[in-house]
Amino acid sequence: ILNTQTLMKTDDPANKKARILTDTTAEHMKITTPVDTSESDLEKQSQTTNDWPDCWTYDQKNDFCLKNEWLCVCKMKLGYKPCRKVGTLGVEMKMGMKLSKEWTNNEITYSGKDRKQQLNSLWKKKLSTENLLHIKQMFFLTSLSHEKIITAKIFRTAYKVAKENQSFHHFKTEIDLQELNGVEMGCILHSTNACINIVNHISEEMRKTVVKEIVQSNNKISLIIDESTTISKKSYPHRICLRLRLFKKKLVSLVYDGAAVMLGCKSGVKKLLSEHFSSIIVWHCANHRLELSVCDAVKETSGINRFKSFIDKLYVIYHASAMNSRELHLCAELLGAELLKIGRILSTRWVSSRLMCVALQELSELSLDLQDHNMDLYKANKKIKILVQVFEERRQNFGPYYKCAVAAVRDLRFRGVLLHEKDSRKDPPIDPSTFYTKLKESIEKRLLDSKGDELAYWSRILDQKHWPEDVNTQLTFGEVEIRNLSIRLQLNEREMIRGFHEYILEKTYPEKLLHLIRTLNTIPISSSECERGFSQMNLIASPTRASLKTKTISALLFIKLVRPPLRCFDPSKYIEMWLLRG
Repeated sequence: ILNTQTLMKTDDPANKKARILTDTTAEHMKITTPVDTSESDLEKQSQTTNDWPDCWTYDQKNDFCLKNEWLCVCKMKLGYKPCRKVGTLGVEMKMGMKLSKEWTNNEITYSGKDRKQQLNSLWKKKLSTENLLHIKQMFFLTSLSHEKIITAKIFRTAYKVAKENQSFHHFKTEIDLQELNGVEMGCILHSTNACINIVNHISEEMRKTVVKEIVQSNNKISLIIDESTTISKKSYPHRICLRLRLFKKKLVSLVYDGAAVMLGCKSGVKKLLSEHFSSIIVWHCANHRLELSVCDAVKETSGINRFKSFIDKLYVIYHASAMNSRELHLCAELLGAELLKIGRILSTRWVSSRLMCVALQELSELSLDLQDHNMDLYKANKKIKILVQVFEERRQNFGPYYKCAVAAVRDLRFRGVLLHEKDSRKDPPIDPSTFYTKLKESIEKRLLDSKGDELAYWSRILDQKHWPEDVNTQLTFGEVEIRNLSIRLQLNEREMIRGFHEYILEKTYPEKLLHLIRTLNTIPISSSECERGFSQMNLIASPTRASLKTKTISALLFIKLVRPPLRCFDPSKYIEMWLLRG
């Protein structure tokens, strides 16, 4: 699933398929007009009048314009955009070269008596123009074969700079090194700005490919939405453009953290998306809910608040004072340790709570499991139930760390350090039984909700461990669960049931059932992918690169997170688009 911060730009005509459209309203294609007509006037005109040939329908006009960027439609006639922009060749005209006056002046129209003949005439004129364009492009690219080889070396160098999080200023040094090693690198595209432009171009073309594959594939889609802030204090949410008619069939789930903008009951993202997608699975990040359950247990257990107050005072001492912070880092260096950041101990942050070692060991391991790429609802639900059972048994068996603490209190000595005895009436100890009880209850309340438990219960039928021994004689086994999953995930019910029948007999997933398996695996359990993306963003937008533009950060993130390693990168198709665009 895409976890990039910007999937596409809505201003790019090549990405208009990804815009938000409804069945009754649509954004009209920006089309080239005579010089005296502005873009805003054109949009107003296209909304009130039919400016396309009357033998076309509105959907045909939109389809032709989306598939042919060069096509200009105005005043019920056709034209060629590049010719209209050039106008005349002037001094650049050579022997055998000329521009078609009809295509330049937007005078191409249909011929014929009936609608069928009119459509055929326009279709033939469009095809002849497309073939001519293709021939010219191939001739142009063939004549630049040597330049393409040199440009490919430069593109690979720029891609390496982006992939390795290097500064753009290293680009010139990389080229100088290759030239010293005897590699021909040409004499242009060696500047820092050239590297930035190349990286943005590669990222833009790669995005188009990914979006095209998403639109054309039959796979379901899940969205993971989160927001972060860079060192330059700029907020970078995951900006995703949707076409509602497309996503009503493809969108399965939405995963988010606990931010108010997501959970708002009036205008939150959850509320707005649920209005358009009634069957969507809206999932609160399991890792975030796990931390919240720990926070609930801490608040409800007496005795922990005093420990929390003590830890908070330590946090303030080193967080609020730059001198104390430097001294702490010096001590860490002497001990061979590394302090990445001074943070609060008991706060709602992943893997940050450290109250009782045995309990938090179990919680941290579960948190890491939930962040796994291959984690699905059934596996996650199973691991959560195991943890609940462990905490239930910990009420009597407290574990080795607690026994060590009890011995230290009895002997008033811990690892050779003398302890001072305190009045237990004024400062009662933490009751471990109460803590484990509260922790178990909060996890059950927050993590095992009815919708998630329902889906996990249905999907368990795909695990052969839950099948009866004589399952071969019970082909109708599991039909109810498969039917419920198909309805909830908007899949073909009969096809999934037939596929499950084959699965029972052959004990391997048939092709019919793979669509259900992939859809279940598409539902993310946590928003850890976003957090990994934000970690990469902080490495990209470092203190020495805090002035990078949002577009450039987005391009670097896309290449870093989504695209192939340098050894598998083929720059040829990106170079062709680069050269054709001039």
